[in-house]
Amino acid sequence: MKKALIAVVVVLAVLAVAYLGGSWYFSGLIVAFTPNSLAEERLKDGDPQDYGLPAPEEISFQGDGVTLAGWYFDNPADGNCGVILMHGINGNRYRELKYTPLFWERGCDLMLYDHRHHGASTGDYGTYGFYEKEDGLAAVDWFAARTGLPHERIGLQGESYGAATALQTGALDTSLAFVAADSPYRDLKTIVSDQAVAQYGPWMKVLVPGALAVSGLRADFVPSQVSPMISAESLTEPVLLVHSTSDDYILPYHSEDIFAHLPETTCKQLDLTDWGSSHANSVNDNYDAYKVLVDKFLNDCVPGFGTATQ
Repeated sequence: MKKALIAVVVVLAVLAVAYLGGSWYFSGLIVAFTPNSLAEERLKDGDPQDYGLPAPEEISFQGDGVTLAGWYFDNPADGNCGVILMHGINGNRYRELKYTPLFWERGCDLMLYDHRHHGASTGDYGTYGFYEKEDGLAAVDWFAARTGLPHERIGLQGESYGAATALQTGALDTSLAFVAADSPYRDLKTIVSDQAVAQYGPWMKVLVPGALAVSGLRADFVPSQVSPMISAESLTEPVLLVHSTSDDYILPYHSEDIFAHLPETTCKQLDLTDWGSSHANSVNDNYDAYKVLVDKFLNDCVPGFGTATQ
């Protein structure tokens, strides 16, 4: 009996060590991932001039304990509007260039910056909006001071990780002109669970709680508080959600759940594109149709934002 008990204890100890080891390993994939460099994204996405933009002004500003780097574009058309664009995970400012014509043509000044732990910005970890939303507020303050625009004339646009960050930032500053979110996740636990199962199999469901707990300890944040869906309940500015029905990375139900949590009084628009686009590629696959969606939203929900287009 004593030997059997010892054997059980040894097995449990080995399992505990294996679980902690696995949790540590996967926490690294969650918060300490290695993003693409500026040069890598430039090769894929091109230069600002390819999108009809002038040479950018290189900028930096202080976020929540980090230094954030990016670009500022001063629009000579003076549309009395501005948009801050937020990129997806592993990317940087170059990835957001594809969205810039949507707002540049309206005469808006633009700001694109690298999230913490991305591009030329500092930071050892990515926290999916927990700290990034505070960085977003710092970006809004910097942009408002640089342009002289009130917050009511500044909109946020984001893709995937950046879309989730934009939604969480907008919940903290509801005076903004709008939040446009392309392919956001509803909360960190769900997207981590979805991706873990998709990439490694159903057994990962057992490891996800441990990996998230260790992620929180390593990056000093609370994973359960990362929820654009819950943040949506506090959004009073206009909100646009776009998601491809063919997205198999972040499934469209994430945007549907976020949309369902927006207040009834919020001017909102949900567009599920059926163009066969992969994750966050709707704007690439059918720019003209995508522009129609954005223009409709801005003309209906944010009238007078820049130069209206039809």
